[in-house]
Amino acid sequence: MWENIKLVICTFGSALGIAAVYQVRREYLLYAGLGGALARIVYLLLKACTAESFIYNFFAAMTAGLFAEYMAVRTKNPSTVFLYPSIIPLTPGRAFYFSVIGLILNDAEMIGENLTTCIHSLVGIGIGFAIVSIVMHYYRRYRWAQRKRANLTI
Repeated sequence: MWENIKLVICTFGSALGIAAVYQVRREYLLYAGLGGALARIVYLLLKACTAESFIYNFFAAMTAGLFAEYMAVRTKNPSTVFLYPSIIPLTPGRAFYFSVIGLILNDAEMIGENLTTCIHSLVGIGIGFAIVSIVMHYYRRYRWAQRKRANLTI
């Protein structure tokens, strides 16, 4: 339990640092860090329930995407301001690192299991983010069309 709390706090800090590197304005830095921490909480909760890296990365990325879209509307900024700092801490660095080590050591078993985990994680992150972006895009178009129709009838 304590390890997970420390991990969430470290993820908050890393998302905050990434946001600072991307030159996010000061008033939005804490929100960017909060997005990373929220994504990590979902990641850890689902990782305890399932062993499929695709599943917990998919839902963590969807959470980060929804949070980014919500904050974009609330602060009138692009969603990428909040999305990138939230997603980057989810990247499977350990799996990629051990895949490369397996490649260097010519260990096919190490490459296979780590590269598979890495690819599943990256595909889960990409699809989770893409689904939220597509749904929000069409939702905005639908709302825009409703408002346009309402203005024409007046």
